[in-house]
Amino acid sequence: MGKIKELDPEVFRKIAAGEVVERPLSVVKELVENSLDAGADEICVEIRESGKGLIKVSDNGEGFEPEDIETAFKRHSTSKISRLSDFNELTTLGFRGEALPSILEVSKITLKSACNNEGKGIYCRFENNEVIEREEIAFNKGTSIEVQELFYNFPVRRKFLKSERTELNQVVSFLEQTALANFHTGFTLYNNDKTVFMYNKTAALKERIYQVFGKEFLDTLQAVDFENNQYQVTGFISKINTGVAVKKYQSFFVNRRPIREKTLFAALNNTFRDYLEKSRSPIAILSLKIPPQEIDVNIHPMKLEIKFENSSAIYQLIKWAIESSFRSRGEAKIEIPLNVFAYKNREQHVGPAEFFPSAGNHPPAAELAQAQLFEPGFSHIEEGFYLIGQYRNSYILVEKEGDLLLIDQHNADERVNFDRLKKQYRENKVTSISPLFPIIIELTPSEVSRLDEKKNELLRKVGFDLRPLSGHSFDVKAFPQVLDERSIKDAILKIIHLPEEEGMDFEDKVLAEIACKSAIKVNHRLYPEKMKALVGDLFESTNPHFCPHKRPIIIEFTQEKIEKLLKRK
Repeated sequence: MGKIKELDPEVFRKIAAGEVVERPLSVVKELVENSLDAGADEICVEIRESGKGLIKVSDNGEGFEPEDIETAFKRHSTSKISRLSDFNELTTLGFRGEALPSILEVSKITLKSACNNEGKGIYCRFENNEVIEREEIAFNKGTSIEVQELFYNFPVRRKFLKSERTELNQVVSFLEQTALANFHTGFTLYNNDKTVFMYNKTAALKERIYQVFGKEFLDTLQAVDFENNQYQVTGFISKINTGVAVKKYQSFFVNRRPIREKTLFAALNNTFRDYLEKSRSPIAILSLKIPPQEIDVNIHPMKLEIKFENSSAIYQLIKWAIESSFRSRGEAKIEIPLNVFAYKNREQHVGPAEFFPSAGNHPPAAELAQAQLFEPGFSHIEEGFYLIGQYRNSYILVEKEGDLLLIDQHNADERVNFDRLKKQYRENKVTSISPLFPIIIELTPSEVSRLDEKKNELLRKVGFDLRPLSGHSFDVKAFPQVLDERSIKDAILKIIHLPEEEGMDFEDKVLAEIACKSAIKVNHRLYPEKMKALVGDLFESTNPHFCPHKRPIIIEFTQEKIEKLLKRK
């Protein structure tokens, strides 16, 4: 007897539906994109139990024609394509015609819709893939779809949903991105009858950025407006020498569609490499217009990734757009190659002004520092240890029992700070201080939703005292003494965005981020006594060879290895 058999229709429909509807976010995404395709400029999303109990999406777009409602919930039905050639000219966000029947396969649906301005609409209730109730109702133009009891008949999929907070974070992050891509549309989100955010429709992206991220965030950005034939890049990027500590604030929209694509991120970060500190990442909220026939949006189940016909050309497009923005502000000059400009910029900022002699053609301060290290009495650390000096204001050179050690000053200080913080944390003795002047930080709704009770409690135990204000603002009443005020927001954001994964204890991850933010930076000149103290503390730490983030601290050269490299042996 053969082993291959046809699946029961109920089984293969559930499997097919599972490919489209993975979690509450999948439902929200499909329904919101349908609303946008229908021309809505006001969209309201209501969820309960982070979408497990209810997902309701209401809009004021083009409603359903009465005769189209049942057809829309049948497999392989759509209003957006008719023939294969239509795939080359897609301008809508959705097209597959699988979303509504797939959602219906794993939930119960109530629909209200009107396609006119006369106040006449249709009400339909669907269950078990059938219309079980239909009637005419009074309803304003637009559509409201309620999805109830998601995966009620697909317990395997429901079982593997994440916590309510995790599912909510997914929805909030998607809607934030969608709101940025569609700033002409108003968006409102409610969770368990509480307002998560309410963004009124705006005339410009700048206003939407202000709504989502706040004024402080907006003030660090500069505009991008670049066009080349049929290609266009508009939006905002970091000003030179700003940036943030996390890469979360990098958003790309291709023909209004939020996209994650490695070519775009590589072009952005590589172009910024000479304009930001190594520890900072650029902000980017960029919208691309590309001829639809040059992209394939059907390579990802949720259409979050796309394929470009010519990735190299898109890379150059992003690079030119960013450089054009710099040139328009006088921060880059078209006749000077970027690498030359970057070198000149670094040369102008070798060190603080007080380290430079007032007259004469003298060497930079870092060579001056090297000379000071050899004054009598400065080089000895302890028995067997001798300080040689500092290389490029970033690495400490030490002789240890005849071997040459190159020590990364940032990673070394991070290890020392981490051990000290962990001891204080265990003893509940982390020292906090209050800011001299009020410090207000603004978070996005998705960041607030990530700030759960566990993270709040950890922030408190490591020395933060955050008091919620109106909206999504927080007043920093206290912070760990090891941090300077400029690092406070970066440290909080890092902790908020930390994933709770297996491996390193979450408490250790939090302490490691604070230790990192408070550590000595690279390109920072140290005096001999500070270097000696740091090296001494490092070799008394729990692990002198690796920082808490598992980066190496020391490179060791034995005399034998050096002589071998120099062909002396």
